[in-house]
Amino acid sequence: MKLLTHAYSWTAGDPDTRKTWMREFAEAGETHIVLTNKLLSEACGEPIYLMNFYKEMRNFGLDFVDGHALWGPWSDPGMPLEEWHEQLILRHRATLRFCSRFGVDTLAFHTGVTSKGLFGKELTLDDYRKSLIRSMEELLPHAERYGVILALENQWTPLNQSRILLEVMEYFHSPFLGLCYDSGHGNLTEKGGKSPEKSCVPPVWNDFGIPIVWEENLIEKFVPWMVNCHLHDNDGMADEHQLPGNGTVDWARIKKALHAAPRLKNIQNESAPHGHTIRETCRIYRELLKDL
Repeated sequence: MKLLTHAYSWTAGDPDTRKTWMREFAEAGETHIVLTNKLLSEACGEPIYLMNFYKEMRNFGLDFVDGHALWGPWSDPGMPLEEWHEQLILRHRATLRFCSRFGVDTLAFHTGVTSKGLFGKELTLDDYRKSLIRSMEELLPHAERYGVILALENQWTPLNQSRILLEVMEYFHSPFLGLCYDSGHGNLTEKGGKSPEKSCVPPVWNDFGIPIVWEENLIEKFVPWMVNCHLHDNDGMADEHQLPGNGTVDWARIKKALHAAPRLKNIQNESAPHGHTIRETCRIYRELLKDL
């Protein structure tokens, strides 16, 4: 079975609560948790935070194998403003060093939002694409140095469409660059076109002023490049991060693609609790993935 990892809102709890959560994952038989963007953000401000967190998790037999890069309009590698580019790269370089120190070998990135309000109405999608490529050019040598594969994740913004992500893969053709398939985001971009008035996708594209590109066969396109994946479910309209089986994701199709992905290193539970216990969540994922 591929390594199953678990994302969790560790920074939302106090130290005692975090230890309780860690104990529950361990008692459920799990060993791998995600180095989240929140943990990395805390480490950038004060490295001792992550050092202490790591000591605590190791006491429960937990480790890191994958992570999620810093994200948001001013952290995503497609951020197009020259005056903020250097500090963006410096922060990601620092987090790659943390990943290396704490055992992470795949790091998922959101490519970026396309916001005319934040970044200027004159910018085109190609400007954002060029910023993304420039950032990858600058980060890939550090990824190779630290042994971390950068994984670009599908979302539902113009810069996250499969055409651009696959073009970036072909442009670099690097063993230290791959794709992260997000099942919930994939469901939104494939099914939202059936009820666009209910979908969360159109507002993002309408803000940028270009026609929506609805996806088809998204995970199948990702198979050759996929190094990790984020699994969660939704109704095809909103990014709900439900447990598998509580939405409309075609899990048989997902599993078939995961079986075929030659570079896949780990599979991440990115479901929010929604009232389920950690033990129940882990059981559902183990049952879903038992033959992978």
